[in-house]
Amino acid sequence: MPSDPDLMTLVQCLSRYLREHPDACDTPDGIARWWIAAELPAAPVALVEQALDGMQACGAVESSQAADGRVRFRRAGAAAGIEARLDALAADPGPLLEAAARRPGGKRGGMH
Repeated sequence: MPSDPDLMTLVQCLSRYLREHPDACDTPDGIARWWIAAELPAAPVALVEQALDGMQACGAVESSQAADGRVRFRRAGAAAGIEARLDALAADPGPLLEAAARRPGGKRGGMH
């Protein structure tokens, strides 16, 4: 995962949002429109998807396919240490995202 400053800022924003709204669940489009629009109004959905990919690779979010066929993302509910992981991503996402990208299977395949 590249260390793009816009991507890092977006991961920080998403991590804070998920700490404050632990039951939030939405599509990448919905996340761009509703979760982060106040803080990052011009974030493209492709960048949101890239941030979610990295966050999923390090175990902070999980995805599921809904009955309508669209993929939705939410905080990884049962993961041990999720609060600490979100706090670490909110503070400095680089190290966790880079470590997740280096692990075998750390990047999930293109699902969109």
